[in-house]
Amino acid sequence: MKVLKWLLILFLLAIALLITTVALMPAKFALDRMGNRLGPLSVDAVTGTIWNGRAGSSMLNGTSLGAITWHVHPLALLSARVDADLGLDGADYKGQTFASLSGSTLRLRDAQISMDAQRLQPAVDIPSLHLRGRVEFLLSEAELVGGFPRKLKGEAHWRDAAVSGEAEALLGTLSAQFQTSNDGAVIGTLQDAGGPLALDGQFRAAFTGYEADAVLMARDGNPQVVKALSYVGEVQPDGSSVLQIRGRLLPLP
Repeated sequence: MKVLKWLLILFLLAIALLITTVALMPAKFALDRMGNRLGPLSVDAVTGTIWNGRAGSSMLNGTSLGAITWHVHPLALLSARVDADLGLDGADYKGQTFASLSGSTLRLRDAQISMDAQRLQPAVDIPSLHLRGRVEFLLSEAELVGGFPRKLKGEAHWRDAAVSGEAEALLGTLSAQFQTSNDGAVIGTLQDAGGPLALDGQFRAAFTGYEADAVLMARDGNPQVVKALSYVGEVQPDGSSVLQIRGRLLPLP
């Protein structure tokens, strides 16, 4: 009986030691052993544990994102899931979300991401004008399988929208609502919030590329906006500008 008692004590001590080791495992130790499993994402200056940690810097496809923080929920592991609260704090990109990873399926909840509007410059492709302000993305529903969106629903707001360069103009707030369609593409609408620029448009993005069509007009004949629109799309007889954008989905720089 004494031998059995001591074996039980040793077993409990081993379990306690294992739990303590895992709980206090440095995040850098774990990430170093993941090798290239993070794919195009690389992190540096890692501190904390695998449960609560921080990467002082991160890069995605060569693009600097900023610092990443995480808090992992251990109980989710019992259901073969990894649940975590994630935060991103960089010069150009900021965000936070709750993420749940199960197999190859990643679900996001209450995701908020913002970026410098200048990061959208390659997609808009208006070389005479530089985009100013910040763009905020709010995702009410997001599900990615193998890195590709299967379900997506949300909105985006270009706050303090403005352009500089060949023309300078304040545009107000411009917004978009979007969601996935039955064929898997992301479709959405574009509109303004009543500022100096009137906007009405729609867009579609799929694996093969993206396209957007919009009509823009200076509200109340705003002279700064009128000048800016002379560099945007094709100017119409009524003073509006028709903008058509076509491109391939490539990583933002």
